[in-house]
Amino acid sequence: MRKGIFLFLILIVVFACDKTPSIEENSSGMLRINGTDLFYKTIGQGEPLIIVHGGPVLDHSYFLPQLESLSENYQLIFYDQKVSGRSSIEVDSATMTLDGFAEDIESIRKAFKLDKVNLLGHSWGGLIAMTYAIKYNEHLNKLILSNSIAPNVSEWQMEGQVVSQKATENDFLERQAIMTSGALQGEDPTEAIKKLLRISFRPQMADTTKLNELNLYVPKDYLQRSGLFGLLAPDLTDFDLYPEINKITCPTLVLYGNREPSVYLHATKMAEAFPKGELRVIDGAGHFPFIEKPDEFNSAVLAFLNRK
Repeated sequence: MRKGIFLFLILIVVFACDKTPSIEENSSGMLRINGTDLFYKTIGQGEPLIIVHGGPVLDHSYFLPQLESLSENYQLIFYDQKVSGRSSIEVDSATMTLDGFAEDIESIRKAFKLDKVNLLGHSWGGLIAMTYAIKYNEHLNKLILSNSIAPNVSEWQMEGQVVSQKATENDFLERQAIMTSGALQGEDPTEAIKKLLRISFRPQMADTTKLNELNLYVPKDYLQRSGLFGLLAPDLTDFDLYPEINKITCPTLVLYGNREPSVYLHATKMAEAFPKGELRVIDGAGHFPFIEKPDEFNSAVLAFLNRK
C-alpha cells in the first residue's frame, strides 16, 4: 500500500497439509510454502487468476464479495500472504523480502500444478506481482496491476506525500483518540485496529460512505504481525523496477481510480514502460475501485482477460 499507510501500520506496534491441494471450485485450506503455512481460497472454475492482496498485513477478504462475479469466467485463487490474515505468523525472516513474496506466488503455481496463470496485484500486491512477472514472465498469460505501488521508490514516496496531505484534522483527532484510549493494549484490539485502518484509507476513497463495504479481517495478533513486516524495510527504502519491466512481455493492464494521485504522477509512464502495457482509469473511484465502482472494475478486468 502507500508508504504512509505502511509506516503507520509498523508504528502501531513499534497447520498445514503436505498433500497437493484440490483446485476444485470453492475450496480452501492451508499450503506449506517456503517454510510457512499460507491460507488459500478458490472460487469458480476455468482459467486461473491468482489475486495478490495489498497491505502489508491485510488479507484477501477485502476483495469479497465484489470480485466474485469474475468467477463466472475464471477460477479465482486468493491467498493470504505470509504473516497475514489466516496464514501462519511463523516465518523464516530471510524470506521477508520482495523476492521472497514473489517466490510464494511461484510456489503456489507449482502446488496447484498450473502451467500459465493470470495475475492480479492490488496496491502493495502490485509491487509483488511486478517482481514475480520480472522473474517468471514465461508463466504468465496476463498481468493486472490495480492501484499498484509505483515501480520506483521516489514515485511511491511522492504519492504518499500527496495522500498524507489529504488527511483532515478530524482524521488526525479520530486516530489520536483511538491510539490513546488503551484499546490497542486490550485483550482483543481488532475493532480498534479496523477503525484505524478505515481512517487511514479515508483520504484514498472518492466516496467515503463506501468505507463500510470494505471487508477487513483483523486477527487478534495483528499488531505482532505488523511488527514483523518491519523486516521489509530494506527492500522498501530503495527499489526501482523500471530497468527490468521490459522483461514483462505478457499483456499488462495498469488500472487506477481517477481520484488516485498516481493518475497524474506516474500512471502513464508506468503503463508505457511495459512492452504490452495499457492504462485504464475508472471515474469516481480512488484506491479501491472494486469497492466504489465494482461493475466498472470487473468489466474492465474481464474485457482485458477475454481479449485474444
